Amino acid sequence: MKKLYTIICASALTLFSINANATIHNVSVGIDSLGAQGDHFVPYVVTNVHVGDTVKFIDLSTSMQHNVTGISLPAGAATMSSGTLTATFQTYSYHVTVAGSYTYHCSFHAGMNGSFNAIGSGAGITDPTQNLVTSAYPNPFTSSLAFKYNGVDKISVFNVLGDVVKSVETGGNFGTVEMNFEGMASGIYFYRTYKDGLVFETRKIVKK
Repeated sequence: MKKLYTIICASALTLFSINANATIHNVSVGIDSLGAQGDHFVPYVVTNVHVGDTVKFIDLSTSMQHNVTGISLPAGAATMSSGTLTATFQTYSYHVTVAGSYTYHCSFHAGMNGSFNAIGSGAGITDPTQNLVTSAYPNPFTSSLAFKYNGVDKISVFNVLGDVVKSVETGGNFGTVEMNFEGMASGIYFYRTYKDGLVFETRKIVKK
């Protein structure tokens, strides 16, 4: 039985399942690196994650309940919450849409933690050398903010809770667009740009 789980674990650790747009990073849940049952994510640090990739958690436990619950996620990232994984080979897939550091744990078992750091360019993401860049000014700003863009299709602004507060379609060419934030609370916001439906970059802006 242990040999069987070792084989399964080795399969679950394969990090090169690539479709046309992104990479799937598999993480085994509930066994250690040798295939023995335990309170582990393997690997506990997922490497080479890019925006647009998917981290897929595979429950390989035969007798214990587990879950995947986000602890600290970048602003604007989707909630990470698998619910209870109760069946062997049950899976939970998390699509990475924002660059930054992600940490998570199993809330059933103290010390069962994992993490990854997502960077903003990878399979299916346009290469930054193609000059798909934006700038926002003035930053900090008071009531309105101008975005200079080149090549992106859409710009969305989020608050620190990850809620979209403003969004504009740019048409994918280059130019300048202005957003009015009058009446909105002062503080930190983030803007995210998109190209071909995928996130290209996330940057911080500050309203005075």
